[in-house]
Amino acid sequence: MQQAPATAQPDPPTLPPFTALVAAWGEGPQVEAHIESFKAMRWPGAELIVVAGGKDDTYARAKALEGDGVRVLEQRPGMGKQRSLREALKHARHDLIFLTDADCLFEREVLQKLFAPIVEGRYQAVTGGSRPLPSQAGNPLADYERAREVTFFANHPAESDGILGRNAALTRRALEQAGNFAEDVPTGTDYHLAKKLLQAGHKIGFVRESLIPSEYPDTARSYLQRRRRWVKNLLVHDPRKNRAALAQSAALAALVLPAPVWLLLPKPLGWVLLLPALAALALRYRDMLRGGASLRTLLRVPYFTVLDQIGVLGALWDYYDPKRRRKW
Repeated sequence: MQQAPATAQPDPPTLPPFTALVAAWGEGPQVEAHIESFKAMRWPGAELIVVAGGKDDTYARAKALEGDGVRVLEQRPGMGKQRSLREALKHARHDLIFLTDADCLFEREVLQKLFAPIVEGRYQAVTGGSRPLPSQAGNPLADYERAREVTFFANHPAESDGILGRNAALTRRALEQAGNFAEDVPTGTDYHLAKKLLQAGHKIGFVRESLIPSEYPDTARSYLQRRRRWVKNLLVHDPRKNRAALAQSAALAALVLPAPVWLLLPKPLGWVLLLPALAALALRYRDMLRGGASLRTLLRVPYFTVLDQIGVLGALWDYYDPKRRRKW
């Protein structure tokens, strides 16, 4: 009896060697989980260079895990993210560079999807998205931001005008042409790098399927800090492009925050002034439903919408204060 020919097995996916550069400041136990997730991938030839420091024990924790492709350098006070990446780059051995943050976890599938357009020769710089850490499942604020990003990622074009610094990859050639982190950038390092790449003539591919696990803000304080920094960086690095849009956002915030007061005004004036707040809520609920937000999240949407507006006004305050403008 003749045996049926064996079914050909697909070739295993290519795992190109890469160097991951990470600036870790004040991360504490997070840096341990980050390094352990890198080692767990068992990616042939990969290396992780962590520039760690802070007033806590971040450097000591990272240094204790050095080895097996992991190198740890000390980040001194005042270095910041840009100078730390510049120092890490000096020790990189590979032509493929991966940028991420110390509060993220490495996953083989996420990196394979991200690297594919570079390996195939379609781009020299790519970026992806993120999702909350597994430990944050059920947190309404993290779920709120995740659900909003679902709509954003789904509608994002194939190419991007920015990069997400916790999930980006580029060739050494592209990084050299973008300046190799040579300029001192106290805030908005990712935004600055994207601008330099575009100026050098490199298109930035967007890989929506690549979502790296990352720590999301899960308290009002941490959410406001990150939102204020992100919005402020739009003005710091590209004021001419973003000033008009942020002025509109500030005007909306000025109408949304005092919304309960409008109900006390005579009709129809009160209802007219209330319309922007209702429109903002409608947009948020649309994103929540599309993103599969939980019931706990849906019930808190009005509160989170208020946080968004406070974040915009706080960013403008930071931007117009010279001392706060340069603060990370």
